[in-house]
Amino acid sequence: MNKHLIDIYNDKYQYIGVAEKNVAHSTGLWHRVFTCLVINSENNKVFLQKKLPGRYEFERPDYLDISVGGHYKHGELIEQGVRELHEELGVKVPFNHLIPLGIRQTSKTLGPNYINNEFQHIFLLDLNYSLKDFYLSDSELSGLVEIDLSEVIALLTGKCNSLKANGMFVTDPAKLKFSDISITIQDFVPSYLEIDQFYLRLFLAAKRYIASKNTDVILLW
Repeated sequence: MNKHLIDIYNDKYQYIGVAEKNVAHSTGLWHRVFTCLVINSENNKVFLQKKLPGRYEFERPDYLDISVGGHYKHGELIEQGVRELHEELGVKVPFNHLIPLGIRQTSKTLGPNYINNEFQHIFLLDLNYSLKDFYLSDSELSGLVEIDLSEVIALLTGKCNSLKANGMFVTDPAKLKFSDISITIQDFVPSYLEIDQFYLRLFLAAKRYIASKNTDVILLW
């Protein structure tokens, strides 16, 4: 069985070595992850993933998560993070199609043996896609949800209590189900709602991009 090795850093983002991914999380070692928010600027939609249960050592409800996210493997360049887009959503794009939004240093203890000390390399990807254009090729995902960007910003800023969204869900390895769902604030990863309000900042950055298509003015912080 191959070990999942990742590169390790100190808290100043200086490279210090290599470790197994499970060791990095159990001991709180700093490492890099790829994070990408996929949007469709043509219809003001944002895509959020739902993960399969039982993927973590701690109890994690089926939250709405960022479109794509994953660990960089040992020795990978930042540009090679596009691998995650293909693995999770079946999307193949060159790195220069991504819009960099910066690096987020985040620390969160999620369970007794699971500590997320991460440098998140954050990107925006604009695709003229609908749900049916994605292929949920990764065994981690249970579904993908398409949400109106303005409506989700209104939800996160307390201007509404719920919203309707379209979803594509894996019913078994060979079948997908499309259905409408109702979403409230409880459907989002709690740590992304706290402190730096990561969801809201990310969605606002996407809104600024859609409004201007000027990649020089979209910043998270």
